[in-house]
Amino acid sequence: MFFCAIVWAACCCNAAEPSPSDPLWDGRESVAEYAQRAHLDSTKTLDLGNGIKLELLLIPAGKFIMGTPEPEKPTITVFSAQVLIGIGAALALALLAYILLRKRTGRRFSFSLRWLMAFSFACSIMVWGGTRWYLARVQLREYEAAMVRYNAAYANEKPAHPVLISKAFYMGKYAVTQAQYEAVTGANPSQFKGPQNPVETVSWDEAAAFCKQLNERLRTQALEARLPTEAQWEYACRAGTKTRFYSGDADSDLDAVAWYEGNSKNTTHPVGTKKPNAFGLYDMHGNVWQWCQDAYKEDYEKLNATDPVNDVQGAARVLRGGSCYNIPEYCRSAYRYGYGPDDRGSRLGFRVVLVPSSRTPH
Repeated sequence: MFFCAIVWAACCCNAAEPSPSDPLWDGRESVAEYAQRAHLDSTKTLDLGNGIKLELLLIPAGKFIMGTPEPEKPTITVFSAQVLIGIGAALALALLAYILLRKRTGRRFSFSLRWLMAFSFACSIMVWGGTRWYLARVQLREYEAAMVRYNAAYANEKPAHPVLISKAFYMGKYAVTQAQYEAVTGANPSQFKGPQNPVETVSWDEAAAFCKQLNERLRTQALEARLPTEAQWEYACRAGTKTRFYSGDADSDLDAVAWYEGNSKNTTHPVGTKKPNAFGLYDMHGNVWQWCQDAYKEDYEKLNATDPVNDVQGAARVLRGGSCYNIPEYCRSAYRYGYGPDDRGSRLGFRVVLVPSSRTPH
């Protein structure tokens, strides 16, 4: 019976976390190193004609925490620091009391090397405790501030949960530009014109139609273009980071990587003019909102933790990344918003991903 229970538990564990299709990114190696290990191309380039190309980068399979997680509790406590100070002080007092005791009994005392080493050790424990007390207070202040931010975070970013992206995929290096969109569809609905500016004022339906037209050019390849799932988007945006932006936690950290309300003058800018993330992706924060494949859901409850996608046909679809018009709060890696699939609000854009095709190549 005991052996059967072990076998049953092992089977349950295996069922709970399926094996990934591709090797997982270890968080330290570069994408080029991962591509070599996984025997995959590190980039894909689609020729759209008239010298216009669409470049996509390999995004490794891997794990990450999706959403806004509750801050980790401090690793050092004031109580533990006080205990160390108390131990050190008790040892030091005991050594000093030993001197007084010898004097009261009329015995001679000399400061031996052994006594000096013991007293130095006791003082070191007190100093160590004092240092930890200071660090504990710093960590506690940081934790309390983080909890304030967490409690203020939007309910639709919770509960944070581990997600497995089991298959590597390719994602557009930039948001789709006006030149690329026009090369495929023959139209350019953008308000802020510029061939290298991201296409905007595009609905989810129109973004999906762009992918469908792009797939006509991929008929002979075992690849299919579509919008990224919400999990793929956040995983690719974070690129191994856990901070509010892939560049850091402070609002000022956004300047180097995004066009947003603080530096854009409320207009879009050519793609690729800010710093990329560790995967080489540009403008994952700001410039234009980016459509995702998923129907919008108010929270992450009951969402599959392996390659999750919300297939329910809702009235809204997910938008990510913020835009040139938004404050930093709306440009965070975890921030999400829902919009009707036929809405064509300004500053709504997208980028594409390539995944293995379910079609049989001709």
